[in-house]
Amino acid sequence: MRKKTYAVRYSAGQPVERIFSSGVQYPVMQALPEEPLLEKNDVLRVLVWNIYTQQRLHWLSVLQNFGKDAHLVLLQEAQSTPELIRFATANYVATDQVPAIILPQHPSGVMTLSAAQPLYCCPLRESLCFACLNRR
Repeated sequence: MRKKTYAVRYSAGQPVERIFSSGVQYPVMQALPEEPLLEKNDVLRVLVWNIYTQQRLHWLSVLQNFGKDAHLVLLQEAQSTPELIRFATANYVATDQVPAIILPQHPSGVMTLSAAQPLYCCPLRESLCFACLNRR
């Protein structure tokens, strides 16, 4: 039996929430907010980083520096350590993580930090067959 795919949502001052995949191919579109999503003449600032399960020296200060003005931070191999969760909930409205690997202390997986509340969350986990990819 296949494990249920879910995301874990961290929001400041809120209990941790599990969000399960609905199985719907495309989520029902909700009405977009009336107010502009970005300031006039602003651009969407995105940071993408393989954080390597926070094993590098000074990872938090690097994240604080490069992520300070980002609207969206996409982290690969993010471990949900107390330090990362504190940073995320202090600086972003919502943080979603899809755990891929359960390590001894903290799950590791893709983590999305966003400056705006997401309209929906669609967690997805797929196993890749590298031998199959090489045949293409």
